Amino acid sequence: MTITQRQTRRGYVIHLVSSSDLVDAIQCGKRLRSYCPIHGSDHQRSLSIDLGTGWGFCHSCHAIVLVQPNAQVVTSSQGNRCGHRSTDRGGFGDRASAEHLSVPSVRPYLLRRERSAIPLPQWQQEEVGALRAVAPLMREELASSRRAQAYLAERALPPAIALASGVGYLSRAAWEQAPVSKEQQRLLKRWIGRIIFPLSSPTGHGFIGRTLLQWEPGMDENAHKALLDHLGAPRRWIKTNPAGWFGFDAPGCLDEQVVLVEGGFDRLVLLAAGLPANAVIALVGTSARTAWLTQFAPQVKRVVLALDADDGGAVAMERLAGEFRRAGFVVTLCPLPHDQWGKDWSERWRRLGPQSIWPLYETLTQHSTHR
Repeated sequence: MTITQRQTRRGYVIHLVSSSDLVDAIQCGKRLRSYCPIHGSDHQRSLSIDLGTGWGFCHSCHAIVLVQPNAQVVTSSQGNRCGHRSTDRGGFGDRASAEHLSVPSVRPYLLRRERSAIPLPQWQQEEVGALRAVAPLMREELASSRRAQAYLAERALPPAIALASGVGYLSRAAWEQAPVSKEQQRLLKRWIGRIIFPLSSPTGHGFIGRTLLQWEPGMDENAHKALLDHLGAPRRWIKTNPAGWFGFDAPGCLDEQVVLVEGGFDRLVLLAAGLPANAVIALVGTSARTAWLTQFAPQVKRVVLALDADDGGAVAMERLAGEFRRAGFVVTLCPLPHDQWGKDWSERWRRLGPQSIWPLYETLTQHSTHR
């Protein structure tokens, strides 16, 4: 990795990356899509880069990136959905060179204004609308589907916790009965067979879905993940745009101290362990927008970061700790133990039960004692 940072006079951070950091990138028209090396993305190519200038923006962690063309881009061997491949030299114009960059004069806030002015594609708006319309049916299916119930049982999660949190399941029967247009039903097809979590953000509602396809009763999360990693298998997770956080539907009711975890199942585990619903938020990733709390939940003063015990989680915890502290929050880190019991709260809960939550209980208790 050759990532460095520069800061503009207005305080914006520019991530300078080498084109060799963009692994498995695909070209789509005049843009390059890549897994984001800033927050360690491995689920979706959230980093979009202009091939003519080298400027990029991550739609997940919101990092501003400038690619320096000093090495070849490692592209996907399968090409991409648009039928193009990246050029051998990386496809970046001369304007992306180090000579072009004069960081103090860069105005990335103009890029953000330009991005915010672009409306969402119509199909993405229709997809979110369709999922919202079918949400009651999905909750009914979660409560009645033997398959969904067996999957939650494998994760040692009470269905009542999931239902109370607005989680649903889109079976084929629910898809066929969906009270939506034919076009919206077509957009819903990729969500069939998924446990679906509702997301919220200041810009609207969204959803994220975990596939149960190819899962069989008795199969744990790691075995299912390994099965889905084969080429041709459905993606484990898919998101709408906009997305958001799981547990941010009523920001004004959040507790003054919130615990931030990565996954939706991690949040359900902490709720099953007895933490109040207004004190746990799942980022459904490793990015966070501090402004969402400062502007829409000003009562929140303290943040406990409890992300996964892997390299991506460790890097994200340090990065987010800096971001939240700069925004004025009191930040406490709760790293998971590096042992054989699992890298996230969900896996550890399945294997250890309530004992798995002790690191978080100790962190919260120590903080309360200091107060």
